[in-house]
Amino acid sequence: MSKNAKVEEKKQGGGNCKYIVLLLAVLMVPLVRWAAAFNPLTDGGSGLDYSVTTMQFILGAFCFSPLIPMILDKPADDGDYPEENYSFAEHGDVPEEDYKQDSIYAILYSMYRNAPVLTSEHGVKYEFTFNTWGISNSDQAGKDPKYPIQFEAYPPTDPQRHGKHAYRGLVVQPPVTEYIKTLNGKPVEIVEVGCGTGAGANLITREVLPNSNYLALDMQQAAINTCNRKHATPDNKGLTCKRIPNGVGINGGKIPNEDSSVDIVVISETHIAEAEIGDLEKSIFAEIRRVLKPGGFFVWGNALPTSVWNQGDAYLPTAGFEMAYNTNHTTGAVIARDEDAARVDLAIAQLISPYWALQAPYFGERCAAVSERLIGNFYRHPGTAMYLKMVSGLDSYMHQAWRVTAEGK
Repeated sequence: MSKNAKVEEKKQGGGNCKYIVLLLAVLMVPLVRWAAAFNPLTDGGSGLDYSVTTMQFILGAFCFSPLIPMILDKPADDGDYPEENYSFAEHGDVPEEDYKQDSIYAILYSMYRNAPVLTSEHGVKYEFTFNTWGISNSDQAGKDPKYPIQFEAYPPTDPQRHGKHAYRGLVVQPPVTEYIKTLNGKPVEIVEVGCGTGAGANLITREVLPNSNYLALDMQQAAINTCNRKHATPDNKGLTCKRIPNGVGINGGKIPNEDSSVDIVVISETHIAEAEIGDLEKSIFAEIRRVLKPGGFFVWGNALPTSVWNQGDAYLPTAGFEMAYNTNHTTGAVIARDEDAARVDLAIAQLISPYWALQAPYFGERCAAVSERLIGNFYRHPGTAMYLKMVSGLDSYMHQAWRVTAEGK
């Protein structure tokens, strides 16, 4: 081939490349427009499970959008407690009205799946499936003169030991243990409302109560996908993971069990009663009472406003429940966050590392700062608003066991 022919071929090849780039740009316009108009705090849904590619577009648009400076510059929340009004820039505070829980969880569960292998500060590799704050056993929580039962100590090298302590603690509350003995070896029928990825359900069915049939329910498709992939495996026949599209109690969402057929209903750190015992919470409690056997237990653990716990204590006895056990684990929850700080710092860095937009100069740095604060506050990381609310006592981490009254009403 002559020199002139080679030059002409290169020109044609370059022209073809330009056309290909132009075609790709045209094809990308609708997706870019969608991503640019997408607010990951509010516009997602419980039925979504984002791929890495989709997350790249969502976070890319988010990082270059006006939302970043708006979030960073948002003033402190002017709430009812002036001494505890937190800003986003300093404390990662996000008012409840600024986000939707199903949107936030769709992002988080997709991030967990897209970065399945993390490494702890001890060099232990794990998958981030305990989407919980958890409690430490360092405060001797769980000991009682009448029922000398102490939490099993998971080793400090276990990256998710605090979540394990929390789940185990719920189902070994002394009156629950005594009730299980009355079953005389029959399988324990358990339902969890808001199971997340099913890590707690997996722990209970494999280690704590292996003679159990455990139905793990959640509204988030991404969470249930992980639950089925990782936990409800053929070697764990006691666990079933199921999505309730609108969630239990929302728009008539039901627990898929017969009346008076369940021994224990678990709620652990799921998003109910964040501000009050309202209509949604009352409908959830009614469903729980419906499926529990007389004498069965609703076990509930979470970090919530102390005022909400007081509302629950007043309401549940009017809804067919009686308090059987009550433990304040706030001290242990704060210790857990302190003990877990190094692991969570690493986890956040590893969770956001796959996304190119967060590596971009200036915009990426600001976006990474926002992302770190958002995730950190969600995990009640030391220094964040949600952590400080536990330290101050505005929020309390409780474990409760509520027994269904014999009449069930």
